[in-house]
Amino acid sequence: MYLRLFIPCLLFVLLCSCDGRRDIRNYYFPARELTDGLVYAYENTGTLPGPDLEYWYYLGVDVDTALHLSVTRYNDDLSPAQQSREEIRNDGVYLRTLSLLPTDSTGIATEVKTEVIYDRAFPFYLDEEATTPFGYRIKFSMPDAPDAVNYVSMDRRFVRDTTISVLNKTYDALLFSLAGEVSLRDPEDGDISPQFSGYEIYAKGLGLVEFKRELGSGASLGGRLVERVPMAEFAEGVRE
Repeated sequence: MYLRLFIPCLLFVLLCSCDGRRDIRNYYFPARELTDGLVYAYENTGTLPGPDLEYWYYLGVDVDTALHLSVTRYNDDLSPAQQSREEIRNDGVYLRTLSLLPTDSTGIATEVKTEVIYDRAFPFYLDEEATTPFGYRIKFSMPDAPDAVNYVSMDRRFVRDTTISVLNKTYDALLFSLAGEVSLRDPEDGDISPQFSGYEIYAKGLGLVEFKRELGSGASLGGRLVERVPMAEFAEGVRE
């Protein structure tokens, strides 16, 4: 079974290496090394109010013989705010599921499942010109406004190679530009479609280490990796 799976994968990699495309998979999160999971702590570098640190939990899991990356983002009170699952394929990363976990006035969370319209999250191969965007688009409705439909889309486009110093070490890295839109289609209040721009930096062997979302009028969201800790250590800190 494993030999039958390995040979086609090997042929795919060899063919891609011969057609002029650049392999950048080692710059994404190392899913195979995250089978025990790690919490990434990002320092808040944006201008909007928020916690000093934002926590994301990355866990590599095998699902139906395929490698997936489970991703959980946490709220200010360290309760789960967003959960997603990405499939790691030969040619890139594909968004498979994404759920939001908003809380009501009593603090009770409700799962809001989104519909994935476009699923290409991150490429593993770049063409020589490297001008093709890679992106995803989702839609969902919130429990308190079931008739209003929200759309979120984001495209990543490779810009250049760079280096970055994080976690007391300098890493080779890739810079991507971002272009996105958050749309609301409301039958009563009408439609709005604010756009945002920004960038992401992916370090070799680590994954995402820095990001910025420019929302307009000086408002921004941003983060920079300052720590990676095992889930057990993170959970112990939460209990304290």
